[in-house]
Amino acid sequence: MSSSSHDQPVDLVIRFTAAIPDVVIRVPSAKLTTPLGLRQQIRSQLPASYAANRLRLISAGKVLPDATALSKCINIPPPPPRAKKDLAGTKDNTKGKAPAESSVSRVYIHCSIGDALTPGDIASEAEAAEKVDKALLTDVKVESAPTPNQDATTTSSTPAPRGFDRLLSAGFSPGDVANLRAQFMAIQAHTHTPDTMPTGDELRSLEERWLENDPANAANGGAAGTDEEGGLEDMLWGNLMGFFWPIAAACWLMREEGIWTRRMQISVLSGLLVNLTFGFLRITS
Repeated sequence: MSSSSHDQPVDLVIRFTAAIPDVVIRVPSAKLTTPLGLRQQIRSQLPASYAANRLRLISAGKVLPDATALSKCINIPPPPPRAKKDLAGTKDNTKGKAPAESSVSRVYIHCSIGDALTPGDIASEAEAAEKVDKALLTDVKVESAPTPNQDATTTSSTPAPRGFDRLLSAGFSPGDVANLRAQFMAIQAHTHTPDTMPTGDELRSLEERWLENDPANAANGGAAGTDEEGGLEDMLWGNLMGFFWPIAAACWLMREEGIWTRRMQISVLSGLLVNLTFGFLRITS
């Protein structure tokens, strides 16, 4: 992205590891905003139970450095093109009307919520954020690009860490990584049965996808496609079992707890209800 684009507003979508809705923060310029200052804006929009906790911002598997401009530590895509209809409308209505606001780039940033901070720690963080933001405002030459792949040039005989283990080299403690992985596994438990929970390389691949890909893209492809296919298969087999083998399916459903997903259980009950409906109609006809 060009340096002039860094001066344009950017919508930052903050996605939390805890069960908190996403927060969208619009910054006027990624060149004049730091992760430390962004954390102050995030705290003001968090629930009271999380507002005083330690926050760490992650993008592309790396913790964002506090005193670096966002334009240097995140990849900002170009804004989406405006529709031709909108461009034609603004051209015809230039008299007496302000032009429509151009599209704004959107960037997803993951936010890890850690342990609670003391009031002194929060005050120190706010002071540091104010100093860093003032330094950026007075520095007009902040366009020197760092070398993000500098560490990648070093070779090693040991395999590179994968998944959340990459965060250990970015300043996370083993306890933080374990806590983050536990929250991630709790999310996966909603879409997997105990015997299909990802482990090993499969789990590391899911963690890599969560860290490196935009949540919007991940939701529209990849894992989402397999979830939809699995959901249709569960619904088909569940309805067939509930319709043709209602008694056996009901007994299995009651005795073997946890072997079927919630979607599969509802599909079996749906097939059973269809069976009862056809039986009732046959008796009354």
